[in-house]
Amino acid sequence: MVNSEYTHKELESFVRGFRRVSDTVKMEKPDYIFAPVVGAVPFIDILAIVDRHFPLDSVEYLPNSSRFANRDELMGRWYANFYERNEIGDPMKIVCLDEVLSGSSAVKGYKQFRRSIEDRARARAEGLSDGSSAVRQYQKKLENDVNYKIIGVQEAGHKTCVAFNRLVKKGVVHPVNFDKVFTIDNVYLNAIRLRPGEMKANGRMSYLPEIERFDVTSDYMELLRNIARCAGVDPSTVNPVNFSKIEQGLRQSTK
Repeated sequence: MVNSEYTHKELESFVRGFRRVSDTVKMEKPDYIFAPVVGAVPFIDILAIVDRHFPLDSVEYLPNSSRFANRDELMGRWYANFYERNEIGDPMKIVCLDEVLSGSSAVKGYKQFRRSIEDRARARAEGLSDGSSAVRQYQKKLENDVNYKIIGVQEAGHKTCVAFNRLVKKGVVHPVNFDKVFTIDNVYLNAIRLRPGEMKANGRMSYLPEIERFDVTSDYMELLRNIARCAGVDPSTVNPVNFSKIEQGLRQSTK
C-alpha cells in the first residue's frame, strides 16, 4: 500500500490517466486552460508534475461550482471581465478541465460559456442603431472565433446524464476515463478553503468566492510526492501551484 486511500496499482493508473489528460491538452493547443474552483484545482497541481512543461501561465481559475449560491451571477461577471482582458480578434481556443461523475457540472459550464458569448455580443452591439442585427452578427463571429472544449476527468462507475452524453457525441467533450479520481469530494486532497456564506434551504453551506485560506494537508503533499515518484520526478521539487492566480480568478467574479 502506498496510502490508506489508494494502492500503488491505483496510483499508477491515476498517473497514466493524467498523462492522457496532458496529451489531450497538448493535442488541443489551447490559448487558455480553464480550471473550475474547487474541483479542478488539484488537477492543475497534478498536471504540473506529470508534465514539467505544462503551461501554467495559460490557466484561468473560474468560480464554476455548486458551492456558490449565486453561481450564474458570478460566472456572468467572470466572463465579462475575461473578455475585457482578452479582447477577441483572432480565433481563440479554450480547454476546460472538469471532473465528471454525472457530467451535470460540465454541462452547466458549457451553458454558461454559450450564455457568455450572447452577453458579449449584446455588450458589443450596445448603442448601435441596428442593435438586434448587430447582436446576431457579433454572436455569429464570436461563435466562429472562440473554440471551447471540455476535457472530462471521468471516474468509472457513474452514469452520465443525457445532456453530457450529447456533448460527447458533438465533440465538445473529450472524456478521459479513470478507475478512481482520488481528489473528487475529498477536502484533504485539495488545498482550497473557501470563506463560508449562508446556509442553503437544503441544509448545505454555501460559500463566498473568496479564499479563506490555503490548507495544504500532509495527505495532499503525500499524494503529490507519490505522484512525482511514480512519474519519475524528484518528490522534493513538487508543491501546489498558482495560489495567487486562484485568488485573482475568484476576484474577477466580484468586480
